[in-house]
Amino acid sequence: MSPRTNSKEVMLDAAEAIVLENGARHMTLDAVAARAAVSKGGLLYHFPSKEALMKAMLDRLVKRHEQAWEKRRKGSREGSRPGIKAYILAITGRDQKMDQIGSAILAAAAHDPKLLAPLREVFRERWSVFAESEVKFRRAAVIFFAVNGLVLLELLSLSPLSIKERNELLEELLRLADE
Repeated sequence: MSPRTNSKEVMLDAAEAIVLENGARHMTLDAVAARAAVSKGGLLYHFPSKEALMKAMLDRLVKRHEQAWEKRRKGSREGSRPGIKAYILAITGRDQKMDQIGSAILAAAAHDPKLLAPLREVFRERWSVFAESEVKFRRAAVIFFAVNGLVLLELLSLSPLSIKERNELLEELLRLADE
């Protein structure tokens, strides 16, 4: 890994730590530079604005989800259905740190909706896997929107489901992917 990439990762780690401890509102460029032990100029070289830093954090979060999905997909052996099942399991895997970062980034994006623009393409790509699968359109849509809706409600701490109910829902979605 090159020093430049390593420095960017350290800065992103610092930004995530601040978000986790204090929320996205308190993530200033000065605070990130101090936490990463770099000059503000060094931080600005890689991330010229707070928005650029937030976008990089969001990209990193998406990449982590994509890697989890890919890892689960590689473990499957048949067509597209295991890809759908892998998606369900990857996206609903509970990781408190990722959830907190995702929640904070969503809160920040509420103040700057253009931060979510890259996610539109991510969800189009994810949907295409479902839409092009062997699963019929209606079933694929129910699974896709149910699992993503569940994750969003959980990120916003709005899900009314108990752990047992959540697990039952996931079992049903996995069953639907098999039909």
